[in-house]
Amino acid sequence: MHIEHMTPYIGSEISGIDLADPSQVEAHADQLRATLAERQVIFFRDQSLSPSDQVRFARLFGKVDPVSSTFPAHPEEPFVELLISQGTRTGTDIWHADLTWQAVPPAGACLYAVDVPDAGGDTMWASMTQAYASLDGDMQNYLRKLKAVHNWEAPALSDNLARRDPSGALYRAAREKHVPIEQPVVLEHPVTGKPLVFVNALYTTHIRGVTNDESSALISLLSGLAKVPEWQVRFRWRKGSVAVWDNIATQHYAINDYHPSARRMHRVAIRQG
Repeated sequence: MHIEHMTPYIGSEISGIDLADPSQVEAHADQLRATLAERQVIFFRDQSLSPSDQVRFARLFGKVDPVSSTFPAHPEEPFVELLISQGTRTGTDIWHADLTWQAVPPAGACLYAVDVPDAGGDTMWASMTQAYASLDGDMQNYLRKLKAVHNWEAPALSDNLARRDPSGALYRAAREKHVPIEQPVVLEHPVTGKPLVFVNALYTTHIRGVTNDESSALISLLSGLAKVPEWQVRFRWRKGSVAVWDNIATQHYAINDYHPSARRMHRVAIRQG
C-alpha cells in the first residue's frame, strides 16, 4: 500500500489496496484509520465495490446507520444512500459539513463513484482545524464561548423532499422530527483533540448571545474560512473512485458544473465508535 499526500495539510491518495478484499483492508486497518485522522480525507482509485462491500469497508472507521437523511436508500442495502443527479442541481454546491443539524452529526462518510461525467463534478474539502489555527488567539478564545443554531431546512434538502413527495408529507414529518439545535462554534475533535471551526454556510442560521448583525458577520467570517485555497484539496472523480472523509474536521463542496450529464454516487454515513 502506498500513500501520497496531495497538499501539505489535507488529503492523501492511497493505492495498492483492493477495498473489496476484507483481508487486505484488515491488514492495513490501523494505518488507514491513522491516515484519515491525520489527513482528514483519503482517496482511492479503480475500486469495484458492491453496496455490501462499501458498507463493510466504511465500518472500518466506525459504526454505520441506516439512511436517515432526505436522500433515498439503496433498494438492496439500507445503509447506502443514493446521490443521483441528471439535469437538476443538487444544491450541495456550497461549503458545508453533513447533517450538522443532528445532535450527533456523522463522524465521517464514505462516497463511491458509480457513474460520473467525463468532465466536471469535482469535490473539494477544506480543513476546519487549519481554519481555526489561522485565527488570532483573542478571536479563538472569544469563539470558544459561543454556541450557534443549526437548522436542516436549507433549500437543498427541502427542495429534495418536495421533488420526492409533492404532497408535502415528507417535509412536514422532517420538520416535526428535526427541530433546530445548538452546537458549539468551536469543537474539539473527538479523536485528535484539535480545535476546529464548526460553523457552515448551509446549516448554521445564527449565533446565540450576540446581535443579529454580529451573528451575520461571524457566520460570514467563519463559514468563509473554508474558501481559503491553502487548506483545501480538490478531487477529480473517475468511475470506481472512493473518498472517505472526516465530517467533523472538514467541510466539502460538490462542484455543480456537469449538468445535464448524469452522476450517480453511493454514500455511507459513519458514526463515531
